[in-house]
Amino acid sequence: MKHRYIQAIAAMTVLTLIAGACGKDRNQSADTSTTVAAATTAPATTVAPTGDTTTDGTGATTDTSATTDATTAATETTVPALPMFGDAPWPCGPGSGANQDDGTEIGVTSETITISGGDDAGYSGAPGLDHEATDAMKAMVAKCNDLGGINGRTINFNYIDAGVFNVAQAVQTACDNGSFFLVGEAWAFDGSQEEARLGCGLPAVPTFAVSAAFSMGKDVFQGTPNPADETPAGFFAMMSKILPDAVKHVGTIAAAISATTEPRDKTIEVSPNFGWGFTITNLEPNPVGEADWTPFVKQLQDAGSTAVYYVGTCLPAFQLFKQTADANGFDVPMLADTNFYEASCAAANTDGALDGLYLHLAFIPFEEADVNPATKDYLDLLAAAGGDTSLLGAQATSSFLLWATAASACGDTLTRACTLTNLENTHSWTGHGLHAEGDPGGNHPPSCQIVLQLQGTKYVRLAPEARGTYECDPSWVAPVTKAPAVVAAKLDADRISQQFATG
Repeated sequence: MKHRYIQAIAAMTVLTLIAGACGKDRNQSADTSTTVAAATTAPATTVAPTGDTTTDGTGATTDTSATTDATTAATETTVPALPMFGDAPWPCGPGSGANQDDGTEIGVTSETITISGGDDAGYSGAPGLDHEATDAMKAMVAKCNDLGGINGRTINFNYIDAGVFNVAQAVQTACDNGSFFLVGEAWAFDGSQEEARLGCGLPAVPTFAVSAAFSMGKDVFQGTPNPADETPAGFFAMMSKILPDAVKHVGTIAAAISATTEPRDKTIEVSPNFGWGFTITNLEPNPVGEADWTPFVKQLQDAGSTAVYYVGTCLPAFQLFKQTADANGFDVPMLADTNFYEASCAAANTDGALDGLYLHLAFIPFEEADVNPATKDYLDLLAAAGGDTSLLGAQATSSFLLWATAASACGDTLTRACTLTNLENTHSWTGHGLHAEGDPGGNHPPSCQIVLQLQGTKYVRLAPEARGTYECDPSWVAPVTKAPAVVAAKLDADRISQQFATG
């Protein structure tokens, strides 16, 4: 199961509500109108007009995007400029005095904080799977510690390799080693961890969430939310403008595992409200790929498909499928999710077989780092640390910053309860400018999107055309009510999954 796909679900996932629809708690619904208002575009630095915000542990809101006034340096009492990541200061530093932690809080002392995370790099079917999330976490933890940690507390990061199939054991290890939080973990089969995680009361700020049970889980907050009961519909609306006829007859392909069937089910339920129609939706290839893709191509052709929505991995599965389609004269637009934004995918398109692939992002593309400080800072930090970069790593970076901001706001006494309160009250978050504004506290996905097309070995921005911008509409956050995963999650009145509730 070459599951690099996970890397995107959290990004399809990506993100959250813009200011007009933000500020709602997890027990409230976002604006779910299916009427698409006139779209607007705005620079990435102005989509979130008030900047990333969190609370100080008392309920008061603090604007973390405010920077030191340039004139301060000219005064007699010089105040050193705070080190910045993107458009906001790092949430790390030595603190203003002695910490008051007495050692009773799990994973916290007055001098250290223990967190855990990891990936599925040890999976033999795809060695190194999702390691970019860990690369980002290690770089962020090291930089944060260099700056003074969380109010002077050094962060100890425990890495755990779940190897895809050992997520429950990984979480139990984190529980046993006294972790304060899970932070930035990228584990594919995250639904299998919930009994262990809830059993020891371990909160999580993951890189992504795949399963409905985890994405709607108690004490789970994502820098780029991917709730099961809502989906970002901007891609559907934008593609209806770009390919108005083709999207009326879409065939789907999604491997027979929940990580791919769940986003497919969301798309089938929601996209017809934005002009899409479907010809065939039950094609489910083997998760590890097919020796011959011809039968799938023939079924799509026979059904009269004029476009294909493919949920899976770009390499090697999709590339082989597309080459087979071309060989059989089946040349239609291919639509995919955020995980197809991957350097290796573009580099592999030397024969042009992947031309015509459309995908969506809620992050500013790496090619536009020159106009977006946060993107440049992420790439520079990983380059200095010798880590590999990917959209998954950028997601992990956002989640680390979200957690660190919430923890830092607790001041000299750090507790899970305080940190969770601050996370719950964070309703405007851009990862310091890495991505469109989201609502982690309310667990709502984005109303802003970008559409790219793969042309040769480069990703080309199609909409909106201006670099460093998104196309946004509050109605592009759509409810999902019928998908099997949503039903199985047993959401309560607060939109919290009770599937694995411990009572």
